Amino acid sequence: MNRHLFSEVLKQISSKLDQLKAFLSSTAHLKVENVRLTDRFNSRQHIIGTLYLTSTHLIFIDPEGKRETWILHSLISSVDKLPTTQHGCPLRVRTKHFLSAEFTIPKERDCADLYATLNQLKPDSYEKLYCFLYQAPNYLEKIWDPFLLTTEYMRMGVPNVDWKIEDGNSNFDMCDTYPPLIYVPTLTTKAMLFGSSKFRSRGRLPVLTYLHPNGASITRCSQPLSGFSARCQEDEQLLQCILKTNPHSNTMYIIDTRPRINAVANRAAGKGYENEGYYSNIQFKFCPIENIHIMRNSLQKLLETCEMKNPTMNQYLNALDNSSWLQHIKSVLDAAIFIARAIEIEKKNVLVHCSDGWDRTAQCCSLSSLLLCPYYRSIHGFRMLIEKEWLSFGHKFSDRCGHTTTSDSKEQSPIFLQFIESVWQLSQIYPTAFEFNERFLISLHDHSHSCQYGDFVGNCEKDRLDLCVKERTYSFWNYILQNVNDFKNPLFCPQSSYASEVLLPVINPQTLKFWLSMYHRFDSALLPKENISNTLTRLVDHTLSLSDHARLLEKRIRELHSIFDNDRTKIPTTTSSSTTTTTTTSNEDVDDSDIEKGNHHKKISLSELDSGLSEAELCQTRIIDSISLKSNTILQPLPTLSSSDVESGFSGDYSPHGKTPLSSFTLPHQSSIDTNDIPTIERIALELNSIALDWRSYHTPVHCACSLPFDSAQRKYNCWKCGENFCARCIERGIHLPGLYSNSSAPVCKTCARSIKSSPSFADFSALVKSKSTEFIRNQTAMKLSRSMIDQFNDDR
Repeated sequence: MNRHLFSEVLKQISSKLDQLKAFLSSTAHLKVENVRLTDRFNSRQHIIGTLYLTSTHLIFIDPEGKRETWILHSLISSVDKLPTTQHGCPLRVRTKHFLSAEFTIPKERDCADLYATLNQLKPDSYEKLYCFLYQAPNYLEKIWDPFLLTTEYMRMGVPNVDWKIEDGNSNFDMCDTYPPLIYVPTLTTKAMLFGSSKFRSRGRLPVLTYLHPNGASITRCSQPLSGFSARCQEDEQLLQCILKTNPHSNTMYIIDTRPRINAVANRAAGKGYENEGYYSNIQFKFCPIENIHIMRNSLQKLLETCEMKNPTMNQYLNALDNSSWLQHIKSVLDAAIFIARAIEIEKKNVLVHCSDGWDRTAQCCSLSSLLLCPYYRSIHGFRMLIEKEWLSFGHKFSDRCGHTTTSDSKEQSPIFLQFIESVWQLSQIYPTAFEFNERFLISLHDHSHSCQYGDFVGNCEKDRLDLCVKERTYSFWNYILQNVNDFKNPLFCPQSSYASEVLLPVINPQTLKFWLSMYHRFDSALLPKENISNTLTRLVDHTLSLSDHARLLEKRIRELHSIFDNDRTKIPTTTSSSTTTTTTTSNEDVDDSDIEKGNHHKKISLSELDSGLSEAELCQTRIIDSISLKSNTILQPLPTLSSSDVESGFSGDYSPHGKTPLSSFTLPHQSSIDTNDIPTIERIALELNSIALDWRSYHTPVHCACSLPFDSAQRKYNCWKCGENFCARCIERGIHLPGLYSNSSAPVCKTCARSIKSSPSFADFSALVKSKSTEFIRNQTAMKLSRSMIDQFNDDR
């Protein structure tokens, strides 16, 4: 790093620290100095800094600014006071994204104040959640990409002759935790639907959630209110209608995802499961997945295992086994694989339910759909899967994640985390089949708890409509879209068989892995020194950068060749006299053909004879002067036309000198937009200097330029202009580099971004990019309009 860049970075750091201190001084509820942050695996390692408590965050900053720890209040799961030590009063803060931070505060009174304030700052209602206060960066707009449930069902070919759309729940009268529009068999009647709704727990009647290309379907519902002998004819008729939608089989499965003993126990409370004697042509099967309380306790044991200090191998493995966490993950995957096999191989319809149909049912339906449909393994498709199975059909995110203090702690459970981990386990078995990477799954889990975005607030679609989250908050999916390259899997291969076919894995105990990057992501000592996914992503980005830059260079070379060839045909050659001392007034008298043939020594001016240079040196000098003069002449910008010129019929191709300018040539690889892209020497220099050919390796630097320590869990970025490594806070993403053929935005460090923006040629380049985008949009709109007119004309005929 050169001295100028280093000084710029120092100025940036000091400016940021001053702004941060001013912000904290004005917004902090509490400020405690000389706080010791201790490494939980090495008590001898610690950092002393200042602790700030604001209305939204708990922030720890060391004096040198090398480390900043920001903890969002909504992510805090517990705050515990530990026994006093010689250094002060320890306070342990645990978060829902598995950070465990131990702060030692010198004064006991400050520790008590901090403990009390942290407990008071937890939101006690939806209106106080962070998403309604959050101010996003400038690149993130408060725009929600409208998810229409009908669009996803249309992609599956619904409605059709067997399935129809039903609007009987448009006012949430039938079921307040279902979406307004539901899909049911064509043969059903409203009386049948309302009757079944009254017979099912929480009114969650059987509805379509996935339709396979072979005609087999997955439907979901809740347990029946059957008790020991109750029955409902409307519910029985509805299941028969579902059975008739599949021409390939005369039987269907009912999958109860509870252990049998739990389902039998629910019969005593007037609930239970379907009586096989009342439902004809039904195959009933239990796929035992434990309830929310056992899952919550299992996660707690897993986290206790993760916090063990210096355990032996036997202690660690026994504790991991006693948590039963991986056994529960295997149970969820086994149930989903059974459903996928029934759909793909046996071609039978499957009805899935648990108790209320919003926890284990959501896990099994979404995972089986992921196995069956390659579309759901893309980033966009996975978003649709979450929207459909978890959000639209009412998974209780606020209760399960404990978003507010009013949430019952007994209702909290890691149901969504188990789904996320199950997807991660599948991605380890099929590394080329998923477009998204591990970071995408971790981010999805974290933001389901953080309440930074409005997508996961509330317990159902009706709650989110009542809160007007789309009008008042930012969308998590918009954040993903703006940073999509950070979440792409570099190993994803759309052409591979795994990426385009049904996945039916065989899950053995040896198949499953402990997810180190999820549960130990903040423990850098336990993580691998180099992350393979990050390294591959860096190679992909570097290759993309060089390929894009090479395309632009090839374009410029073709343009220059075309210009020189055309200019050679336009400039008349000067006939040389037999005299060796012909006086020339400019380098335009030199014939290019003579230069190429080596005959230029016949034309030597008196000034060149007096220069004292040798003939070879004069030859080289005159070649350079000739090319430079022609380049300056050809690459100079055209005069700007006034509005009157345009109205008079003169376009940008008009040349007052009678010569055909650059824009009049349309090369085979150029579009109509490219023909107006007239490069100047300054522009070409800007293009050449805006792309770094060599990138610094990820494992070389230990710290970012802002002094933030690097570890394998962090996303590191190479600046596409200088090639150095930076952390996320030192990178700007919306910079259009002139050296890229695609004119796409690229990650650039803030120092390089200021340097590019201050260049006089960058303003012209930015205007050109904007004009290209505007013209592209205009052309696309015109094409769509013309297509619609043609379609309308054909329909009229």
